Amino acid sequence: MITVRSLTKSYGAHTVLENVSADFLPGRVTYLLGQNGVGKTTLFKCLTGLESHAGTVEFGGRPLAEVRGCVFPVFDDCALYPHLSGLENLRLLLGRQVSWEDVRTVADDVLDRTTAHKPARALSYGQRKKLYTVGLLLARPSYVILDELANGLDYDSLQWLREAIEQLKQDSVVVTAGHQFDFYDRVADDVFAVFENGLRNLDYNNAEGDRLEDLYLASRGKRSY
Repeated sequence: MITVRSLTKSYGAHTVLENVSADFLPGRVTYLLGQNGVGKTTLFKCLTGLESHAGTVEFGGRPLAEVRGCVFPVFDDCALYPHLSGLENLRLLLGRQVSWEDVRTVADDVLDRTTAHKPARALSYGQRKKLYTVGLLLARPSYVILDELANGLDYDSLQWLREAIEQLKQDSVVVTAGHQFDFYDRVADDVFAVFENGLRNLDYNNAEGDRLEDLYLASRGKRSY
């Protein structure tokens, strides 16, 4: 479990998150709902130690410093070393040797051998996303933070990503955010709304017909048509 207590993050006089508390549970996918700029990425950066903050974040009751190797964040830009191949970037990302055969066992044909050996500067936005997803599946980390991972992926790749997230959540805490509501409707178990400096757990059950688009529009005082 990721436990967040009284987390506050400000940039000068501007407070982005104020006194936020939440529990993100293992075996489930927690989805953060909210407009651009409300603080979803800022929260992810606080969780992963990329931003200082007040309050506490614990992973299974332990501070980030003790479990850092078990936390795998993926941000929208999927930063890679441009002069290294995809495979070489995976080796650095995972901190161990990775062969093409290792990649092939989890890539399910969405990432071919030629692409894996290209320098990262030659990879498209979507190919970088696929490479990071391969890294996730090879690492099988205990804590997975996914910011806009579904962006830039085609239909077949989105189906593969959905299956990958289903695999990962079996042994991990998965927290994610993005704006492709149809996709996240199929993977989200728990939903938190990020708004007005805060975080609120929403009542959501896709099996009973709840839709993220409706929740999003309701939070903005609008309705779907």
